[in-house]
Amino acid sequence: MSLSTLPIEFELAAAKILSAHYLHSRFKLTAEIKKDFLVIDFQGYFTETFDPKNRPYSNPISEVYRNKKVDFRLFWSGEHLALSGWWRTAILSLEYTPIRQEWLNEDGEEILRPYPDGDKFEAIAASLHPILQQHLPI
Repeated sequence: MSLSTLPIEFELAAAKILSAHYLHSRFKLTAEIKKDFLVIDFQGYFTETFDPKNRPYSNPISEVYRNKKVDFRLFWSGEHLALSGWWRTAILSLEYTPIRQEWLNEDGEEILRPYPDGDKFEAIAASLHPILQQHLPI
C-alpha cells in the first residue's frame, strides 16, 4: 500500500456507518498505514443539538467534547478485520471475516458475543469490510 493518509471516500463512508450506530457521537480517525496492514483509531466525540453559534467551544473535536467510552481501534490486513475497544471494564476484540466472527477477551480467549454492544460491532465490521476492500486494498 502506498498511501500516506486515508482516502476521503473511506472516511465519509465510515462516518455514515458509525453515525447510524452511535447517534450522538462523531469520530476523529487517526491512521497508521504500513505496507501490509492498517491501524485506525476511532476517537469519539459528543455531538450537540444546540445552535453551533452558541457552542461553548467552536472546535468540534475539542477535548471538552471527548467521549472516550465509544473509542475503538480497527486493524486491517487484506481480508482480515479486527475491531477492539473497551467494554465495561475490559478490552474486547472482534475478529471478523465475511464467513466467520470470533469474540476475544483481553487475554486472547474466545468468549460469547457481549450484550448489547456485540451486535453493534458486528454490524459495523460487516459494513466496513467491503469499503476497506474497495478503498484500502493491502
